[in-house]
Amino acid sequence: MKTATLRVAAYAAATWSAAFSLVHLYWLLGGRTGLPDGLSVTGNTPLLVIDVLAVPGCAVAAALALAIVRPWGGRLPGRLLGFALWGITAVLLVHSMPSVPDWLALATGARTTADFDAMGRFATLLYEPFFMTGGLLFGLAALGRRALLNSTSPAQR
Repeated sequence: MKTATLRVAAYAAATWSAAFSLVHLYWLLGGRTGLPDGLSVTGNTPLLVIDVLAVPGCAVAAALALAIVRPWGGRLPGRLLGFALWGITAVLLVHSMPSVPDWLALATGARTTADFDAMGRFATLLYEPFFMTGGLLFGLAALGRRALLNSTSPAQR
């Protein structure tokens, strides 16, 4: 993987994560845009806890993605950074996997969006694809980091 591709993947993963942090902050502060009708994070304790954890968690993930391409990232332990990037990738991809059968059913015409309730449409068409996108971006960034490490001499690492 070329250095330019690594940079794009790392910056895209950081942007995705920062955007997700801001979305969770918006919902945490009472915003409802993007949520199914009648759903409020502040009125739902499990969702409230998720948002309280997601805001700083996504901010840390953004910083980890930037650590791949920014000079200050070289001060972080390489193995720990790699482990964290692959861990973020796994969490995001595993989170989106339950929607794959629904996506396949929609793609093949076995189901339509009318077959889903409001929460099902929200999860299948908006929320889970966003998780899948993040997982793919972090995976590309982690692969690019590995390729970069494999192409440099130990003295350059």
